[in-house]
Amino acid sequence: MLKKLKISLEKCIGCRSCELACSLCNGENFSPAKSRIMVLTFTEGKYELPYHFVWTCRQCADAPCLTSCPVDAICRADDDSQTVTIDRDLCVGCGKCIAACPFGVMFFDLEKKTPFKCELCGGSPGCVEFCPTEAIVFTHQEPYYAQKKDLETSGYNFSKMKNKESFKNRKKA
Repeated sequence: MLKKLKISLEKCIGCRSCELACSLCNGENFSPAKSRIMVLTFTEGKYELPYHFVWTCRQCADAPCLTSCPVDAICRADDDSQTVTIDRDLCVGCGKCIAACPFGVMFFDLEKKTPFKCELCGGSPGCVEFCPTEAIVFTHQEPYYAQKKDLETSGYNFSKMKNKESFKNRKKA
């Protein structure tokens, strides 16, 4: 079994420490816009209690982003992790991977004109280390396959819309 991120939404308090840790571990500064993990807070119900939706790459066994890449810039790591990674030197920035990701967790860097996603920080995810409630853990899990029922939440619909708009705006920047 491979190690992946396991997110317990009921433990998330919406502090966004994971976003800051991710952006720092994968970049040079604290910038939630460059984070590979996102927290979205909804208020629902009669009492408008907050609900925190956390999403990031699920490292899908059937990885639609990988099979959609026309230049083979997306591949699985050659180690035991089998992490889906992007070779930014090969990437042409076409955005097919963004459209193919059913979860909206393939993001686009407007400055570098390339997509980016969670690559598990080389086996030591910063989001796990800095989550104060242990809502995110790095643990062994069964392979994950994208399923239609998983895509019917407001959070995934919002993230897909947000990422498509970001990609459309790439030529304007």
